[in-house]
Amino acid sequence: MKSILATLRDSGSFDVFLDLVRAAGMEERFESDGPYTLFVPDDDVFREIPRPELEAILRNADRLGDILNYHIVPGVHSMIDLLGIGTLRSLQGDDLTVEVAPEGVLVNGAMVVESDAWCTNGICHAVSALLLPPVARTVAARG
Repeated sequence: MKSILATLRDSGSFDVFLDLVRAAGMEERFESDGPYTLFVPDDDVFREIPRPELEAILRNADRLGDILNYHIVPGVHSMIDLLGIGTLRSLQGDDLTVEVAPEGVLVNGAMVVESDAWCTNGICHAVSALLLPPVARTVAARG
């Protein structure tokens, strides 16, 4: 079993997320801290985000940290656990809503597309969207 950082790196599907982690100086968190549950969007999700919006996130260190920390929940929550949980508190401080829908498990409306990648310092679940904390969603909506 590998760390969250090594698992994401070795999969080859999370390069943009890893670039954001590097830009935020958060590699140590994903290498040895934890245990954490990470809801992680893959590279396909980031291809859908307009480049200027992604660059704006990268330029604002506080916003970048908030967005990344919003994808992380303390503790280990497997897919079985998620089926019985309505909300999870992120490291950023705001809650994530977990719901079971006919199409599967949703986190803030984003589908969990891959689940239960067990790591030495937690677990990863791939999600179909970038999760934005409430303040970031408000800023994004204003343009």
